[in-house]
Amino acid sequence: MLNGAAAGREVSLTKVVTTVGKPGVQVASITKRPGGYVFAHVEGAARPTVNGIAVSGESVNLKNGDVIELAGTQMQFVQP
Repeated sequence: MLNGAAAGREVSLTKVVTTVGKPGVQVASITKRPGGYVFAHVEGAARPTVNGIAVSGESVNLKNGDVIELAGTQMQFVQP
Protein backbone atom coordinates (compact mmCIF):
# COMPACT_ATOMS: atom_id res chain seq x y z
CA MET A 1 0.00 0.00 0.00
CA LEU A 2 1.42 3.38 -1.00
CA ASN A 3 -1.00 5.73 0.79
CA GLY A 4 -3.95 5.85 3.17
CA ALA A 5 -4.40 4.22 6.57
CA ALA A 6 -2.66 1.03 5.42
CA ALA A 7 0.39 2.77 3.86
CA GLY A 8 3.44 0.53 4.02
CA ARG A 9 1.40 -2.63 4.54
CA GLU A 10 1.88 -5.60 2.22
CA VAL A 11 -0.93 -7.88 1.10
CA SER A 12 0.29 -11.36 0.18
CA LEU A 13 -1.36 -12.92 -2.86
CA THR A 14 -1.65 -16.43 -1.42
CA LYS A 15 -5.09 -17.27 -2.84
CA VAL A 16 -6.00 -17.81 -6.48
CA VAL A 17 -8.28 -14.75 -6.30
CA THR A 18 -7.63 -11.82 -3.93
CA THR A 19 -10.19 -9.01 -3.72
CA VAL A 20 -9.21 -5.47 -2.79
CA GLY A 21 -11.18 -2.29 -2.18
CA LYS A 22 -14.22 -1.20 -0.22
CA PRO A 23 -17.47 -3.18 -0.71
CA GLY A 24 -20.25 -0.87 -1.86
CA VAL A 25 -17.70 1.71 -3.06
CA GLN A 26 -15.18 0.04 -5.38
CA VAL A 27 -13.91 -3.54 -5.49
CA ALA A 28 -11.42 -5.25 -7.81
CA SER A 29 -9.79 -8.65 -7.99
CA ILE A 30 -6.25 -9.87 -8.55
CA THR A 31 -6.26 -13.39 -10.01
CA LYS A 32 -3.29 -15.73 -10.33
CA ARG A 33 -3.19 -17.39 -13.74
CA PRO A 34 -0.58 -19.71 -15.28
CA GLY A 35 0.91 -16.78 -17.23
CA GLY A 36 0.95 -14.31 -14.33
CA TYR A 37 -1.53 -12.08 -12.51
CA VAL A 38 -4.53 -10.20 -13.88
CA PHE A 39 -6.45 -7.28 -12.35
CA ALA A 40 -10.20 -6.83 -12.93
CA HIS A 41 -12.96 -4.42 -11.90
CA VAL A 42 -15.63 -6.16 -9.78
CA GLU A 43 -18.00 -3.45 -8.50
CA GLY A 44 -18.38 0.29 -8.16
CA ALA A 45 -19.33 3.17 -10.43
CA ALA A 46 -15.75 4.35 -10.89
CA ARG A 47 -13.23 2.16 -12.68
CA PRO A 48 -9.93 1.43 -10.92
CA THR A 49 -6.72 2.45 -12.69
CA VAL A 50 -3.43 0.73 -13.46
CA ASN A 51 -0.58 3.19 -14.05
CA GLY A 52 -3.16 6.00 -14.38
CA ILE A 53 -5.21 4.25 -17.09
CA ALA A 54 -8.79 3.18 -16.24
CA VAL A 55 -9.39 -0.56 -16.44
CA SER A 56 -11.68 -1.19 -19.40
CA GLY A 57 -12.89 -4.53 -20.64
CA GLU A 58 -12.39 -7.80 -18.83
CA SER A 59 -8.99 -7.57 -17.15
CA VAL A 60 -5.45 -6.16 -17.30
CA ASN A 61 -2.25 -8.20 -17.06
CA LEU A 62 -0.16 -6.96 -14.16
CA LYS A 63 3.57 -6.36 -14.47
CA ASN A 64 6.08 -5.92 -11.66
CA GLY A 65 5.96 -2.33 -10.42
CA ASP A 66 2.47 -1.47 -11.74
CA VAL A 67 0.64 1.12 -9.60
CA ILE A 68 -3.03 0.35 -8.96
CA GLU A 69 -5.45 3.01 -7.70
CA LEU A 70 -8.71 1.87 -6.17
CA ALA A 71 -11.20 3.87 -4.06
CA GLY A 72 -8.58 6.59 -3.56
CA THR A 73 -5.90 4.16 -2.34
CA GLN A 74 -2.72 3.51 -4.31
CA MET A 75 -0.93 0.19 -4.17
CA GLN A 76 2.02 -1.19 -6.07
CA PHE A 77 2.05 -4.69 -7.54
CA VAL A 78 5.30 -6.51 -6.77
CA GLN A 79 5.75 -9.83 -8.57
CA PRO A 80 5.89 -12.60 -5.94
